[in-house]
Amino acid sequence: MKKIILLLFVIAANCAAAQKNDYIISMKGLGALQLGMSQNEVEKLLNEKFILPNSLDTINNNYQDTAKLKYKNIDVQLEFDRSYYAPNKFRMRLIGIRGSSPLCKTATGLGIGTDQLKIIAAYDNYHVNIQPGFYSYYETEKGIGKSTLTIMDDIASAEEYGKDAYTMVFYLLNKKVVSFELKAKLKDERD
Repeated sequence: MKKIILLLFVIAANCAAAQKNDYIISMKGLGALQLGMSQNEVEKLLNEKFILPNSLDTINNNYQDTAKLKYKNIDVQLEFDRSYYAPNKFRMRLIGIRGSSPLCKTATGLGIGTDQLKIIAAYDNYHVNIQPGFYSYYETEKGIGKSTLTIMDDIASAEEYGKDAYTMVFYLLNKKVVSFELKAKLKDERD
């Protein structure tokens, strides 16, 4: 009987650890959902087919599109961009992930409700930018207590050396995290 209880405890601990990793935020993604994945890879991971209308639009040259989906039972907004791999041939690649679930945290435990100073201290080796308002998609949503804290890897050297560049954005209300966004500037697949 003791062996069965011990076995059940080990299985439960492994399941809990696996679930925790599903919600880890990093510069490159959220759990198994990684920036740079193709639409097909995301569909396989989420076990769901979805249509990105702009990927079908070849007249107006709309290159980006978003989809609101579920990842491991949490709501996420995914942003895709065309990535050309041959002349006039492209696939949609994941360049942004946005969420606000309290389950999502960095490996060091930063997430929804975290104070801005803890984030700055945790990422002191990165470029950090704080600005008033919720800055997103080239627009700023102003309001009392709203601010955006952006953490960037070395974008300048990434562009210079043809590497991918990643950004982590925390949206703050009264200096506490209310949501996050992960973004990528991906090098062209033709290179």
